[in-house]
Amino acid sequence: MANPTPSSPRIGSYSKPGAAPQTPSTGTQPITEVKKPQETPAKSLVDGAQEEMRRDVSEGKDAAERAKSYDEILSDNDISKSKASAIVDDLLTKGFYQEDIQLTSTAYLTLRTRTHADYRRYLRQVEIDSPRYIDEQHEIQMRYFVAASLVAFKGQEFAHPTHRASATEVEELFKKRLDFIEQLPERVVALISSKLAKFDRVVQIVMSEGVVENF
Repeated sequence: MANPTPSSPRIGSYSKPGAAPQTPSTGTQPITEVKKPQETPAKSLVDGAQEEMRRDVSEGKDAAERAKSYDEILSDNDISKSKASAIVDDLLTKGFYQEDIQLTSTAYLTLRTRTHADYRRYLRQVEIDSPRYIDEQHEIQMRYFVAASLVAFKGQEFAHPTHRASATEVEELFKKRLDFIEQLPERVVALISSKLAKFDRVVQIVMSEGVVENF
């Protein structure tokens, strides 16, 4: 049996016998992975400061836009900035805001903002009376809201409880104001109620969302 003839290199091949074939050069450099710069405490601090500055600028623009639109809202409703400021200050410091409203050349009315307890009292009364018609519910609301907000009418003043007053005293003072309202002519109560509705609307506009940021 003849021995196998050892393989001989092919003509034109520059690799040694048994070596892996070489890939022909294409004239381009191999792609090298670019490493990201290493995160350092100093770099993190700089990046954080820059992000904070961008956020502050953005929030400053937003606040300016809100203030501008708020001033426009006040102007559209004929509310001066000084009056709006007085309402905000009184509500935040005193807990209520009150205002004298001229009815005639000789008669005036003084109203004040109500507390959440006043609203709850109204809801309790609605539950007790269980009105069948919406007009009945509106009538209860009118009497209870006017009595809760009434401070003075044609020179007659009505006391309101302090923060330290007992629940009994609070209800007694409210009952006196409610009794007075129920003895007035129906048209007079309707007039006071209309003035109260305008008063409430002004306070609601002034105390719109984000109001504190505008002062």
